[in-house]
Amino acid sequence: MSAAGSQPEASVAAAGKSEAEGEVKANARRNSKKRGDRRVAHVDEVAAKPEDYVHLIPYKKPALDKEGWRPVALSKADRAPQLQLSEDRLSVTGHKGYRLIRATHGAHEGTWYCEATITHLGETGHCRLGWATSKAELQAPVGFDAFGFSYRDAEGSKVSKALREPYGEPYVEGDVIGLLLHMPPGGRSMEAADAEVVRWKGGLYTVQDDSEKEAQPLPGSGVAFARNGALQGVAFADIPEGTYYPAASLYTRHRQSEGATVAFNFGPAFKFAPPRVDGWPEARPASELAGDPPAATVAPGGGAQPAGGAAAAPSMAPPAAGAAC
Repeated sequence: MSAAGSQPEASVAAAGKSEAEGEVKANARRNSKKRGDRRVAHVDEVAAKPEDYVHLIPYKKPALDKEGWRPVALSKADRAPQLQLSEDRLSVTGHKGYRLIRATHGAHEGTWYCEATITHLGETGHCRLGWATSKAELQAPVGFDAFGFSYRDAEGSKVSKALREPYGEPYVEGDVIGLLLHMPPGGRSMEAADAEVVRWKGGLYTVQDDSEKEAQPLPGSGVAFARNGALQGVAFADIPEGTYYPAASLYTRHRQSEGATVAFNFGPAFKFAPPRVDGWPEARPASELAGDPPAATVAPGGGAQPAGGAAAAPSMAPPAAGAAC
């Protein structure tokens, strides 16, 4: 047969080879799905680009608000489940490893104050008090990550991003620690809105929107603490914008049978007057973060009479997903 006549045979051979290769690849894809077969699992792998990734954070089911208005308290939803709340939700007790709890209300603007009394630590107990955003890890102490700022009982050090630095006086059982937050106008709340919820590896996760810029340092902002009314100084300055909640974390060693306990007082009456910091406005009690209480009484003639007056509604974060109830 001439060379010209052999051309169709070559084409058929090429076609047959392509079909055979396609069959092998198809088999490889099928086989790669079998558990434990790693020899051909790379056949269908495609290099992912940075823009293909999404940031997932554990989903926190929002608590149903059946109470309507409620005062500022420690959150029964926004806490590590190992922590125990008192009936009035003002005291928290922790056993063994560090765990974190946040209050029900937070603020991204204004100057706010509350107190925490060290009720009991025991032989091995420790405590960290401070302010944290809703992104702070619950299974860790306040200040473990970049989303919290704390004052530590041992050595009186301050902690953020897991970095301990000298700060103030150590505190012990019976001491009253004042927590002071100052956030000038202009900062964003950085609270998650209606985020997408997805299922991944059997769990529910919220897709974090990274399209917005990360929280930026807010000039003039800061966190300060007081011990029994004595200001310990500004612990952190120009902290990132965001919504910060009063927070606490407690720790005991395994040999201690009883837990460590702290009791919060969100105001308006405090054991010690809120300290003044140069350049900061006078602090408002954290109790005002809840806004005005509902009408509780009926005035003569049938008119509604507000139960107590309050200042204009502050820039605050009402209970949200993970920080409600």
